[in-house]
Amino acid sequence: MHSAIGALRRLGSWPAAPLVLLAVVSVLSLGARCLLLDEPCQSPCTQSGDHALIFDEAYYVNAARVIAGIRPAPGAHYADAPLGTDPNAEHPQGVKLVMAAAIELFGDGPFAWRIGSILMGSIAILGMFALVRSAGAGRWSALCASTLMACDNLTLVHSRIGTLDIYVVAMMIWGIALYLRGHPLLAGLALAVGCCFKEVGLYALPVLALIELGHVLLRRRDRSSPAHWSPGISLARLLAASSVMIVAFLALLEIMDAIATPYADSEAKLITGGPFDHLAHIFSYAANLTSPHGPQGIASYPWQWLIDLQPIVYLRISASLPHALDATHPVVDFLGMVSPPILLLAMPALAVCLYRLARRRTPDSGRSAADQELALLGVAWFFGTWTIFEAQSALDSRTSYLYYMVVVMPGIYVAVSYLVALGWRRRNRWLSGLTALWALSVFVAVVVMYPFVALF
Repeated sequence: MHSAIGALRRLGSWPAAPLVLLAVVSVLSLGARCLLLDEPCQSPCTQSGDHALIFDEAYYVNAARVIAGIRPAPGAHYADAPLGTDPNAEHPQGVKLVMAAAIELFGDGPFAWRIGSILMGSIAILGMFALVRSAGAGRWSALCASTLMACDNLTLVHSRIGTLDIYVVAMMIWGIALYLRGHPLLAGLALAVGCCFKEVGLYALPVLALIELGHVLLRRRDRSSPAHWSPGISLARLLAASSVMIVAFLALLEIMDAIATPYADSEAKLITGGPFDHLAHIFSYAANLTSPHGPQGIASYPWQWLIDLQPIVYLRISASLPHALDATHPVVDFLGMVSPPILLLAMPALAVCLYRLARRRTPDSGRSAADQELALLGVAWFFGTWTIFEAQSALDSRTSYLYYMVVVMPGIYVAVSYLVALGWRRRNRWLSGLTALWALSVFVAVVVMYPFVALF
C-alpha cells in the first residue's frame, strides 16, 4: 500500500498527469455509457418497438416521436396527441427537440433517443474539471471532481438514457464555471439553454446568489477586499447574469413554442398564449404534484436522498422470470442510486467546507483564497439546490424523487474533492491509505452497480 501511495505521489509531480488522466477518465466513461446502448431488446430486435424504454423515457421519447411526426404505439403515452406538437408540455421542449432531430437523422431507435444524453454526460464531466479550475483550485482537485461524476451511478445512468436531467446539469456546470471566470453574460446564456432543457436550471440563480453573498461576507471578515472592490460589484455581476438568463430563456422558449407547440395532454388542449402561458402551465403542473400523506411508491423526502434511503429501480428484466420481453437479453437492473462511497463522505465534506469557511483566513493560516473559493462553491451549490427541494417538500408537500439529486450532486463532488485534497496534502500514511482505499471503493461501486454487470 505504501509503495502504491508513493507511486501516486510521484505521478503527482508530472504537470501533464491530470490532463492525461482526465482524457482516460473521459474515454472510459464514454465507453461505459455507450456499451450495449440498444439493450434491452426483445429478440429478434428488428424494429424500434422491440427496444424497452427505460424509466421516464416512456414520456420523453414518445413526446419526441410526436414532435417528429411519428405516432406512438396504441396505449403508449401521448398516442393520441396531435403530431408536430410537444405533448410533454410540463417541461420546456429542448431535450425533446434534440431527440426529435436525432430521430429524423438516425431513425427511431435507442441511438437517437440516448446519444444526446451520452454527449451531455461527457460535456458535464469536462465541465466539472473546468468548474473546479474556475474556482482557483488545482488540476488534481479538478480531476477528482470529474472522476467522481464519471463514477457516480446516478449520473452514469442518466447519461445513457433519454431523460432531461443530465442536459440541464451539464449547462448549469458550464454556466457557473463561466460566471466564476468573470463572464456573467456568457454564463447567463449557458444557463438559459439549461432552462430550455428543464426548468430546474433556474436553481442556478440561488447558487450564484450564495456565491456572491459568500464573497461579500468573507471579504469583509478577512479584510481582504481590493481597494476597487465593493459589494455593488457582486450585485451587478449577479444581476447581469440573471437578466441575460431570464431574457434569453423567454426568447428561446418562444422559438421552441413556434417549432413544437406545447400540448397539455391531460387537458387535450394546445397552449398558444406564448412563453408566459407555457411557463404558467409548467409551474401549475409542478405545484399540483403533491403528496400530502407522505411519499408513495418511488417518491421520497429530500432528506432521504442524503442517505440513499429510497433508490429507484428504473428497469428490471430477468431472463428467468416471465416478462413482456420474454426473450430479452441481457439481464438488466437499472438502479437509480447515488454511489454509496461518494455519499459516505458527502455530509462530512460539506461540514468541513462550512468549518473552513467559518474560520478567519490569515497569512499564516495555511489556507489560500482558492482553497476558500472551492469550499464556498461546494456549499453554495448544495444549499442553493437541495434546500429548494427540501423547502418545497416541507412547506407544500411537493412530491420528489431521488433522481432530482442529479442537479444537487455537482456540489457534493466539489465538497468531497475538497475533503480528499485536504487529507492527501497532510502526507499522513494512515490518512493517505484510507483515502486510497476509499478511492478504490468508488471504482468498485461503479462496476458493481453498472446496469449490465450481470453479463460479466
